[in-house]
Amino acid sequence: MREETEAVPGVPVGEMPVAWTLFVVGCAAGALLTGEFSRLTLRLAAPFLLVGGLLALAAVRAIGRGTRLVAHGPYRWVRHPYFLGVILMLVGAIVAMRSLPALVLLIPTLRVTVSRASREEHNLALRFDEAYEAYRSRVSPFLPLRPPLAAETVATLERAGNREPERSEDEPPAAPAG
Repeated sequence: MREETEAVPGVPVGEMPVAWTLFVVGCAAGALLTGEFSRLTLRLAAPFLLVGGLLALAAVRAIGRGTRLVAHGPYRWVRHPYFLGVILMLVGAIVAMRSLPALVLLIPTLRVTVSRASREEHNLALRFDEAYEAYRSRVSPFLPLRPPLAAETVATLERAGNREPERSEDEPPAAPAG
């Protein structure tokens, strides 16, 4: 089995953003077009929709521009809080609308999400090396099955992951960003 590398620095190999987006939109549209809600189903779905939406927003806010290793915010609890938030919102939409077709579409959506997450992790391991491996060993991928990272651990991991790579004496220093 051959080792995959980044095709373009910073762009995950086989990330499948189009397929993932189509499945997510398909689930949501399937729920809206084929389902029908009641007060009870809306009340049952509200926690999924609220928690999922807040989690996805917190993940986007924590990661910022996505050029550094992030272990704070929701990333203290799970490695993929954005994906978890979107999945929770989809489950909320399916529960609210009682939609069997959307439930059927949720299965391939979960498969594509897990595949996309593993590709992301592959590239994060390439980019951040031991710091990401240390993070991965302490934080669960999707479900918060372990206690959150302590503030000192977060600081240590982020500092280790965001150090400038060592260069040889022949190599010129990197140009400042800006």
